[in-house]
Amino acid sequence: MLKKILHQTHLWMGLLSSLIVFILGITGCILAFVDEIKPVVYKSHFYVESTSPDHEHQSFSTLLDHAEQHWGAEKQVSAVEIENNPQRTWHFRAYKEDDNDGIWYWNEKKYYESLFINPYTAANVYSENAEFEFFRVILYLHWSLLFKNDIGQPIVGTATLFFVLLLLTGLYLWWPKNKKARRVRFWFRWKNKTGIKRKNYDLHNILGFYSFTIALILGLTGMIWAFPWFDESVQQVLNKIENKAPETVLAKPIQSQAHLNTNLSVYDNILNEVQVTYPDAHAYYFYFPQKEEAPLNVYIRYEKSYASIIRQYDVKKGYLQKTIDFSSKNYGEKMRALNYDIHLGSILGIPGKMLVFLASLIAASLPVTGFYIWYNRRKKKKKESVNKA
Repeated sequence: MLKKILHQTHLWMGLLSSLIVFILGITGCILAFVDEIKPVVYKSHFYVESTSPDHEHQSFSTLLDHAEQHWGAEKQVSAVEIENNPQRTWHFRAYKEDDNDGIWYWNEKKYYESLFINPYTAANVYSENAEFEFFRVILYLHWSLLFKNDIGQPIVGTATLFFVLLLLTGLYLWWPKNKKARRVRFWFRWKNKTGIKRKNYDLHNILGFYSFTIALILGLTGMIWAFPWFDESVQQVLNKIENKAPETVLAKPIQSQAHLNTNLSVYDNILNEVQVTYPDAHAYYFYFPQKEEAPLNVYIRYEKSYASIIRQYDVKKGYLQKTIDFSSKNYGEKMRALNYDIHLGSILGIPGKMLVFLASLIAASLPVTGFYIWYNRRKKKKKESVNKA
């Protein structure tokens, strides 16, 4: 009786979520290697010509002024991404939220534009409407099916929850009950006369079994983003294990007077400081305050995002207000910080990304092979009922 109930549950959850799981699987394959793909595809506006070691880039304030003049008063510069590579362009962004009428993700923004500048000449290299940039569209197709967050996230989250339940019920329904069954269920034993239906059945079950662990991790980490209640529950459980008192943070000058260059702007001095303090960082992202009292957030990015650091500055007074790194977080916050690297597999480097790529590809195939199994069984039942009649 239980097996029959689980079979029907597996069937209907699979049919209801099949298209979304397929989309998430295909886009997941692309996103697993997006950091490796983008510099190749966008080489023309990511890189500038090689420069001599003594060739210094223009000041931060000069490049910022150039970006502000490019967009004018109507569009405010919201961020700049500075890669720790002298051959990379500086990537300025202008972004403003605006809840317009409509259901699509671009209805949530008044504008979102990118400008790539040569840091040595302050010349424009490339500009675009970032809302329609290919990899961003792929990201939001994966994130919310290109719907607004409040519409798309619950849909993606529900499909992801179904996917997790499909994995668990599928494993239970497939698991061999004796030694004889185990001999034929853990690998492909195809012969010349093996039919397409049997091959499809094996692809669904055997590939599903070998990708089970990675696919389950992908599903659970995806649910952390999709469902705030799930994220909060995970953090609360972990925080109960640890009783960590909040740290006292004292404001201090941006850097010692010995290193402070009074001829430079506050942004130039902050950039100098983070480059000296974190010379091995992958990049330095500046997120400018949109409100007068808000701090400047500098995201010091490392290859593994959980190792990245956030430093908050009061740019008017010239003080570092707060430093947030992995070690300063409690267990729940650490798990949240690890979520991105676990989901993309980057926590294990390239091998981890390859595992996520393969698991995502298999996840995309499961709705296809599962539908074919259901269709053939349905067709067979119809034929049997006609024959009986």
